[in-house]
Amino acid sequence: MAEIRRVPEYCYQCVAGPDLFKVVVKDGVAVGIEPNCDFAGIHPANGRVCVKAYGLIQKTYNPYRIKRPMRRTNPRKGKHEDPGWVEISWDEALDLIAEKLREVRQKGLVDEEGYPRLAVTVGSGGISPAYMGALPAFFFAAWGPIDFGIGSGQGVKCYHSEHLYGEFWHRAFIVVPDTPRCKYVLSFGNNTDAGGGVLGVWRHAEARVNNHLRRVQFEPHLSVTAAHAEWVPIRPKTDAAVLFAMIHVVLHEHDWQHVCDIPFLKQMTNSPYLVGPNGYFMRDPKTRKPLMWDAREGRPRPFDDGVEEPALTGTYHVRGVEVGPDEIIWEHEEAECRPAFQVLMDHVAPYTPEWAQEISDVPAETIRRVTREFLENACVGETIEIEGGRRTRTVLWRSFWARRSPTAGAATSVVGPAPCWPRWWARWRCPAARSVPPCASTGRDPTVRSACAPAPTGSWTSP
Repeated sequence: MAEIRRVPEYCYQCVAGPDLFKVVVKDGVAVGIEPNCDFAGIHPANGRVCVKAYGLIQKTYNPYRIKRPMRRTNPRKGKHEDPGWVEISWDEALDLIAEKLREVRQKGLVDEEGYPRLAVTVGSGGISPAYMGALPAFFFAAWGPIDFGIGSGQGVKCYHSEHLYGEFWHRAFIVVPDTPRCKYVLSFGNNTDAGGGVLGVWRHAEARVNNHLRRVQFEPHLSVTAAHAEWVPIRPKTDAAVLFAMIHVVLHEHDWQHVCDIPFLKQMTNSPYLVGPNGYFMRDPKTRKPLMWDAREGRPRPFDDGVEEPALTGTYHVRGVEVGPDEIIWEHEEAECRPAFQVLMDHVAPYTPEWAQEISDVPAETIRRVTREFLENACVGETIEIEGGRRTRTVLWRSFWARRSPTAGAATSVVGPAPCWPRWWARWRCPAARSVPPCASTGRDPTVRSACAPAPTGSWTSP
């Protein structure tokens, strides 16, 4: 009689898991995958497993799978070139790599321009911690400077650096969107109900049923996620137009001092930073620290000088320096400056919902309604108790990240914080974002600039 065992395992083919399952083993051969119901009520997905895991049997026994190291024998590259891969032994592979590494060390770890000679990638971010342990970290630290690349991911989380190192430091993934406690999701093309894995889809369904989560999905086609949401058809690649119009509605059609989280904007973003005439932050001539306008004292002060009432709006004449690309410096004895928040307000003034409608095919009244709903659910200034601690109430799950758009970051940040993201995401918390201040000089020659930039003003120096 055949011996049948069920071996607990988990799927880590993507970063939407890990999903728990059992491998059905018959006479020493894996013949099937089934959910691990032993973890019902413990695992967030109740032991259920994504359909990808069911393909692991074929993947494991695929006759064409790579079983040994492979070496390329054809140095010529091209679409129609046969790479000429041949199997080699592990000893031969390790000797070959060691020889190449010795050659690099003999030449020097960096080239004449100061760049590392060794480039390393371990595939996507999950490969190293999941399958290689601490070996890459120890090896890279012992080696010295390297050009290190980590791929991205998908699903309910991605595997860019903030997630990867969050797991290294905290031994847990701490930035998963908190959809069970969310009431309103504004998504631009993030088809998470198809690519979020069992855990993501389960959490979203639970939120819709138990918390009456409402989702608005801007997307050109009716995706799986859009089918469970209010689908707003949009012309491809016009998301930014709608987002700019939303910012316009928040700042110019509402009382922004009432609907926005003013303490957050003043204390946790660079909204009060003064922007000079060339589009860069105005800085203290000595310390090079960004300047704010102290509304209480009526003078500019460095951002970390204990400014209690930094100005968010207005125009001020300030002495300072702007630092551009390649440490290009513009010195100003007196220049007209605006806080970054004022730059944003001025920038989005012409971007009305009617303007966005012509570009995106999204009706202007829809843009205004969605913005109003967004503000009504923003929970500005509210806190919530979770496991005995008080935390800032999440504004919304930033499904904007599907586009990695600074415009989307600006759209959410002008209202308030979204604490489901770590400090890395703070670079998008700048309400002026990277796309708002006017483009300035692009090279060492101050006469060379982007078409959208005003002529640089002030005296110019080059390092």
